Amino acid sequence: MKVKIIGAGSIGNHHAKACRTMGWDVTVVDTSLDALERMKCEIYPTRYGEWDSEIKLRHDYSGGNDVPKGGFDIIMVDTPPNVRMALAIEALKEQPKLLHLEKPLCQPETFFSSGLELFSYNFLNIFPCMATVGYNHAVSKSIEKVVEIIKIGEIGPVIALDVEFREHWEGIFKAHPWLKGPEDSYLGDWRKGGGAGGEHSHALHLWLYLAKMANLGDVANVKSAFDMVENKYDRVAAFTLQTSEGKIGRVIQDVVTKPPRKWARVQGTEGFVQWDCNEWGLSGDVVRFAGKFSGQKEKTIFVSKNRQLDFLWMMQHYDDLLSGKTSYKDSPLHIEFGVKVMSILHDAHHSDF
Repeated sequence: MKVKIIGAGSIGNHHAKACRTMGWDVTVVDTSLDALERMKCEIYPTRYGEWDSEIKLRHDYSGGNDVPKGGFDIIMVDTPPNVRMALAIEALKEQPKLLHLEKPLCQPETFFSSGLELFSYNFLNIFPCMATVGYNHAVSKSIEKVVEIIKIGEIGPVIALDVEFREHWEGIFKAHPWLKGPEDSYLGDWRKGGGAGGEHSHALHLWLYLAKMANLGDVANVKSAFDMVENKYDRVAAFTLQTSEGKIGRVIQDVVTKPPRKWARVQGTEGFVQWDCNEWGLSGDVVRFAGKFSGQKEKTIFVSKNRQLDFLWMMQHYDDLLSGKTSYKDSPLHIEFGVKVMSILHDAHHSDF
């Protein structure tokens, strides 16, 4: 498998390591020589013990021809969201089998003029491939357990769904020591895809995915509220969602909570299933459930993991997509989910609620 990663930042390093663990050929491209040097000499060896000399680094400079074009099975666009769509359109022209776009998909402020419409036309009509958005939690082994419990009818028909991703973003800046704070990047500007709404949009995505798995219908109505910092970014974002089937759910995202709480609860007529991400520190996720097959007695499933597995599971999912083991239309990372997340964020930021 040949992979090109556009962007040598923190997420690009995570993806490069996961791809190399899969045994794949990896090329990393960036417009910044400093970013490439930082990846090779600081980020990658600090996280993973040593630099992997099999990773090819290429500087994408104006007028240069150092960057290979075409022949890649997977292209991953790991750039800030406000520049991602233009790069995605160019990546489509290389005709990869799978195009990964990091989350959030684009910036909500210009959702309808960010190149997404042009990308969609090219994606659907000219350069067809599988396009995904990097909400990796949805392909974790623990969420697979949650979906399995819902699907077998353990908790009966689902009547309520809540998801929270509440985590102080100091962890982000520890992983990006070259940034002094949110003002140094898109993170400090909700219009560019930052703030709690964009950065922790894992919660909105997971809500949409679980709602689909539970047959709750499409989102028909959204009410939202934001705690804004000088109208630059939202530190708390709250959403109430109602589906076409009349079911109501809640999503909370913030960048202020310590210790973090990443949590989902699905309530059915016969019981519940609850997901706690990293509840036991970085050692793993916990799935709790009770329902008709368990005699209403709560049971616990512990899924051991570390940070590297968060991304390795995603690469394994991509391997299954490309081999045909998993259907693209059934993928939790299908681009349609990413588009729906951005539509909700766009409408929420422009509502009067």
